[in-house]
Amino acid sequence: MMVNTSPVKRGPARKRRRRGTGHELRDVVARAATDLLAQLGDVDALTMRAVATASGVTPPSVYRHFPDKEALVHHIIAERFDAFTGRLRDASASASPEPWARLEAIVRAYVRFGADHPGHYRVLFSATNAGPAGIGLDPGTEHPGAASFRMLVEAVDACLRPPRGDAALVLATELWASLHGMVDLRITKPEMPWPDPDDLVDAALAAVRAGA
Repeated sequence: MMVNTSPVKRGPARKRRRRGTGHELRDVVARAATDLLAQLGDVDALTMRAVATASGVTPPSVYRHFPDKEALVHHIIAERFDAFTGRLRDASASASPEPWARLEAIVRAYVRFGADHPGHYRVLFSATNAGPAGIGLDPGTEHPGAASFRMLVEAVDACLRPPRGDAALVLATELWASLHGMVDLRITKPEMPWPDPDDLVDAALAAVRAGA
């Protein structure tokens, strides 16, 4: 029997599929860090090694895009607040120019964002140690969440006749506390017999009207 001893021709070697490079990998890392922070609820408990594992990459790959944890947390907080604030702005822009209509649109958009993105919401408003120090802000630098709160204060102030800055700040803070309670409690205590979100929003707005 003749045996073929000629070398076997093989196709080109396959390259190992990489998870992603550049912005793609940066986005993968940011999403993994967001999900982890939503679960942990504390910036101090988040580690770069855990983020790397959740992203399916090595720690050096994470550090190539984010030099330290502060930079990573700053990025995800700023990115998520941009999305949140954008949702509020869009709602305000599409509403009637009448001040109460604009405030109502902003408030309902706030609650819908929390319902649509519970993990992101908890990162923004429930994670501890996510203040200026936790995300490495220089003294005097505005927190990424300041724009959304300022929008709420200004919307409340526009409803007052005449506008009263100090009163608007108090009413907006009370309104924010109500909104946060109805969103965060619904996320953490889903087994409760919660009223319809629209009914809760109506009650929160009625309280602002009474205070105004």
